[in-house]
Amino acid sequence: MVYHTLGFLIMALMIGLAIKFYINYKYTGQKELIGGVLMGLSFLGGLVYFSFQFLLGLFGIEVSVDDKTLIFINFGLIPLLVMSWLYVFYQLLYPDSKKVLAFLIIMLILSIIWEISFIYMVFFSNLTAEVVGDIAFIFDAFSMLVSLVPLAILAVKSIRSKDQVLKYRGIMLIIGFLLAGVSLVIDEGIFDPNNAIIEIIARIALIFGLFLALYGFFLTEESKLYKFISGISSE
Repeated sequence: MVYHTLGFLIMALMIGLAIKFYINYKYTGQKELIGGVLMGLSFLGGLVYFSFQFLLGLFGIEVSVDDKTLIFINFGLIPLLVMSWLYVFYQLLYPDSKKVLAFLIIMLILSIIWEISFIYMVFFSNLTAEVVGDIAFIFDAFSMLVSLVPLAILAVKSIRSKDQVLKYRGIMLIIGFLLAGVSLVIDEGIFDPNNAIIEIIARIALIFGLFLALYGFFLTEESKLYKFISGISSE
C-alpha cells in the first residue's frame, strides 16, 4: 500500500512539475522549460500502469498485459526522457553551439530509429520477452551513459561558476537527477515483497530527487531555499 501510494504521489508531483514548467515557459519564453515539461511527462511511463493496476485491483478489477507489452510500458518512454534532458542541457549551456545541436539531432534520429525498432520487436516480431527485455536493458544502459556525460559537464560548470545562484542550481539539479536515476534503476515499478523496504526507500529517494530537480530549475536569489543554503555556506 505504501509503495503504490508513493507511486501516486510521484505521478502527482510530475504532472504538477510539467504544468509549472509550461506556465513558466508561457511567461518567460525559456525554451529549456519545454524540455522540463517533456521530462515530467516521460517519468510517468510504467508508474501509470502499475499504480492504476493496483488501484483497480482493490475493487476486484484485474488488468494485465503480456510480458512483451509490459517491457514496452517500462522502457517505451526512455528515448523521450533522454532527449528532453539533452534538450534542457543544450538550452541551458550551449544554445548557440552548432556542434551540440548536431549531437542533439543525431541522438534524435537514433531515438526515433530505436523507438520504431522497439515497437516492431514488441508487437510484430517473434522474439521472446526475455530477448526483448535484454535488448531494452542494453539500450537503457546506453541511454543512462549518454545522459551522464552532459550531467558531468553541468556538474563541472556549476562547481566552477562564480554566480552563486547558477552554482547552487546546478548542484541541486545534479543531486536530484542522480538520486532519481539511481532510484529508477532500483525500482522498476514492479513491487517485490522480498525487497519491500529497499523499493520503498528507492521511491522516497526518487521523490526527494525530483523535489531537488524542481527547485534547481526555479532557484533564484529571492527563493527561501537559496537564502537558507547561502546563509549556511557563509557561516
